[in-house]
Amino acid sequence: DLSPKNFPRVRTLLLKRVFGDVFSVFNCIISMNPLLIVSLLAMTTPELVAPCPTGVVNQIAGLYRWHILPVEERGKTYQTFTSQRQRFTPSLFELLYRARRLEPMHDGVFIDFDVFSNTQSETFGAKVIGCRSAEAMSIQAQVNVDVGLRGISSGIPSRLIYEMKRSAQGNWRINNIIYPGGKPVQLRAYLQQLLHSTF
Repeated sequence: DLSPKNFPRVRTLLLKRVFGDVFSVFNCIISMNPLLIVSLLAMTTPELVAPCPTGVVNQIAGLYRWHILPVEERGKTYQTFTSQRQRFTPSLFELLYRARRLEPMHDGVFIDFDVFSNTQSETFGAKVIGCRSAEAMSIQAQVNVDVGLRGISSGIPSRLIYEMKRSAQGNWRINNIIYPGGKPVQLRAYLQQLLHSTF
């Protein structure tokens, strides 16, 4: 009976029939390939971030303790950027050291943002959130950097990914910094391009 008064009941029966068929097909596929359910869950479940090794946390925390020092303190001989050499791989330290010395009037280019926060704001501190394995002898650490202006935190951290590399002696060093976004930027590639663009 397709009279108007029976439309709700007919619609309910149709929905049950359609979705019943869908679930029957889905159950059939799963029964034939049990691994499919694992794949589907992997697609919808975010990757777990594990705690970082102590050596990784110590290196990053130490860098930011130096970084948030007042400018006059960082200018002292024992607190200059070279005092942080041991926190970086030799190749990244060399790129940073050279790029930090660039002057716009003399070289035509310079670093125009804070590479340790990916902003032009003040940095108040940083927190290592967790790590995930990248490749052999390498690990990626997610770091939330507390930034703001005029001594006041914005309350919205800047998220960075630190690529840490372990030396043959077992020491962790910063090998790269990745700035996430629509098109992630890597610090190492940015510095290489910047140095290549000088007069």
